[in-house]
Amino acid sequence: MKTLYILVLFFGITTRLFAQNPMQNNPYQQEMNLAYQQYPNVPRGMLEAVSYKMTRFAHLDNNTPESCLELPRVYTVMGLTENGKGYFRSNLQRVAQLSGFSVAQIKSSPQISILAYAAAYSQLLQNMGIAPNDINEHDRIIAELSEIPLDHDPVNQFAMDARLFDIFRNFKNSSAPLAPAVNLETIFGVNNLKVLSSTNIDILDAGVTANNVRYNAQFRTSEYGPAIWNPTPSCNYSSRGGTAISAVVIHTTQGTYGGAISWAKNCSSNISFHYIVRSSDGQITQMLLEAKKGWHARTANPYTIGIEHEGYVNNPSSWYTNAMYNSSAALVRDITQSGYGILPTRTYFGPGTTGTSVTLGSCVKIKGHQHYPAQSHNDPGPGWNWKKYYLLINNATTPTTTTAATGNYYDTGGANGNYSNDERTLYLIQPTGASTVTINFQSFDLENNWDYMFVYDGATTSAPLLATLTGSTLPAPITSTGGSLLIEFRSDCATPMAGWALSWTSNGSGGNGNGNGGNGNGNGTDVIPPTSTVSTPNTWGTADFTASFTDADNTGGSGLKERYYQVIYYNGTEWRANDGNGFFKDNFDAAINGDWAQQVGTWSINSNHLEQTDETQSNSNLYALLDQNTHNRYLYNWTARIEGSGTNRRAGLHFMSDDGSFTNRKNSYFVYFRADNNKVQIYEVTNDVFALVHEVPFTINANQWYDWKITYDKTTGKISVWIDDNYVTDWTDATPITSGDYISLRGGNCRYLVDNFNIYHDRTATETITVGAGVTNDLRFQNPSPNIFAGKIKSIVIDNQNNISAIGAKNINVDWT
Repeated sequence: MKTLYILVLFFGITTRLFAQNPMQNNPYQQEMNLAYQQYPNVPRGMLEAVSYKMTRFAHLDNNTPESCLELPRVYTVMGLTENGKGYFRSNLQRVAQLSGFSVAQIKSSPQISILAYAAAYSQLLQNMGIAPNDINEHDRIIAELSEIPLDHDPVNQFAMDARLFDIFRNFKNSSAPLAPAVNLETIFGVNNLKVLSSTNIDILDAGVTANNVRYNAQFRTSEYGPAIWNPTPSCNYSSRGGTAISAVVIHTTQGTYGGAISWAKNCSSNISFHYIVRSSDGQITQMLLEAKKGWHARTANPYTIGIEHEGYVNNPSSWYTNAMYNSSAALVRDITQSGYGILPTRTYFGPGTTGTSVTLGSCVKIKGHQHYPAQSHNDPGPGWNWKKYYLLINNATTPTTTTAATGNYYDTGGANGNYSNDERTLYLIQPTGASTVTINFQSFDLENNWDYMFVYDGATTSAPLLATLTGSTLPAPITSTGGSLLIEFRSDCATPMAGWALSWTSNGSGGNGNGNGGNGNGNGTDVIPPTSTVSTPNTWGTADFTASFTDADNTGGSGLKERYYQVIYYNGTEWRANDGNGFFKDNFDAAINGDWAQQVGTWSINSNHLEQTDETQSNSNLYALLDQNTHNRYLYNWTARIEGSGTNRRAGLHFMSDDGSFTNRKNSYFVYFRADNNKVQIYEVTNDVFALVHEVPFTINANQWYDWKITYDKTTGKISVWIDDNYVTDWTDATPITSGDYISLRGGNCRYLVDNFNIYHDRTATETITVGAGVTNDLRFQNPSPNIFAGKIKSIVIDNQNNISAIGAKNINVDWT
């Protein structure tokens, strides 16, 4: 497994390999624990690592839909192949031979399949003379139990290493006793690891020979630089015969990344595709030049580009990761810019579909395998998020913005005409000083299930979705929870209709009906938020640089009192920040990352937000390191929602904690938002004993998203709280806590939903932004590609009447090579 891959990383991409633990919510943990008891030489955590990679803990049987690649069917929770179709090894037969269980027994029971795999693993350890604790030699065991051929062919060598990399990454990410001993550089070699772990890489033009075998992924393709080039043999593709490329097919492999790559090498498979995307981190391998006709979609082959996605259609939440969506969408964006005439707005954006050959109109150009005529497979299935995919493929559109308190909007056809084909228009209603916005429809007529209006509870398409509208039924009035409401309209490529007419009204922000003064502290008349912008000297950051901030209050305003900023970076999978520098960022787009420790409660990622779902817990705890020692002021900001069936539901955040693992986080403050007795409360914790120090009445509705902001000034001891940018209350500690190393999310007897978690700290008019791969730098990664930013600098300011600004932001390109 140690073949040399020679490469150059154009953007120096390295992923944060072990930032998340994907092996949560294992329904077969008890069975695996039993297997470890019976076979104690099998390292704890390895069964989970293999099962998660192969099946995402799903027991596969004959009811699992077959692969559109005609990959051999895989069985059991351990992902074993019975009939390799003359190419793959039958590792199901091998496990049966080594374990003493029959093939029928293994296929019939998840428990037996786990025991059989553990028995085979145990036997091979003895046969090969490998010590159980010599974990960096266990790649030989897993390779022996894999279905991928051990023929030293370069493609199969890469396919095997890709498989092993994911398994050992899963294992290292676990809390197993031997996990810290895993050294991926020892297993794969330094250069190999760069290939296997990077989501965006480029290969040198010059090839090399290792062990007298020329590795096929040694040449750069000019078509899509971020992809690994690993070509399919000529036996598995043909010429397009002059047919122009005009569409893209989205597939699901019904198998693994490495297995599909290996299968495309097999001339007997009669299968090929242009690209394949890995689930765990979005790595892409290109196997066929776009000009060649792949064999992946029957009658659609002559005019389509085929993109395979690792996974299974019947387990979309586990396989269709944010990393996969982001990487795949970036690839499709590149295809739409390659001169084929494929418009990004021609991406299907309706609901996921069930069944085969669910034919969409021919003018929809980016769609699933199941959406083309005369198909027999159902990928990518009902779990593929086409709305999300559309937004990722289509660049941000500048909205038409109004700040008027009331008004009217029509579709682009005006009061009497129809809208047009291929439209994507956004309308932002953001009245000055508004606390809520309500839209009322006078008419509504869209092509049903083809043209859509989306209404968002905020200023961007990443805000919570209030409504998805289509057809001709007049919608009911829609009201925002804050002062902004965004309308997005999309039409497809045919049949424009009469459209829509709507009016809006807004409520002012002088008071929010909760008796706490509204936007402002009740002592003045300034209700206009200040503004803040960020500027940098260079288009590309190549070394440390200075960011400048321009802050302004309104004419006659109360003046600025606090200034905050945050630096975040994109690690190739998700947006993060350097907690050692006092910043924190988590959008919860992937599995819960390794920065968080799950102390109490059932925490998981669902629909791109964090959830704690155990309502029996009176003090749930998910905590993380954050250096709160260096700076004087911090701003903690997140969106949250309280759900559940209890009568004492509350949720909030600990900050300035010196130990997040303690029951009450040892010494800290925390703020609680209560949904049943409608209060905002501030607590102080001393030696792990908490005391309520301040509370005010405030209506907190269950099942409603809120934006919560807390600031803390260590020099004065003042804690201030905002809800949806409306100032709520403050309290000052006469003996303030001045050091803190942890933050902690805390909920009680509720479902606690969290998203868009950000922490800022104080600043001056200029700040030095440090750049480089070192752990102390602000921007630690380079651009994955020229079109994907490596970082962002954000700013918030607050005036003396506690009006809080919108976030000012500057995207940053980074290339220190």
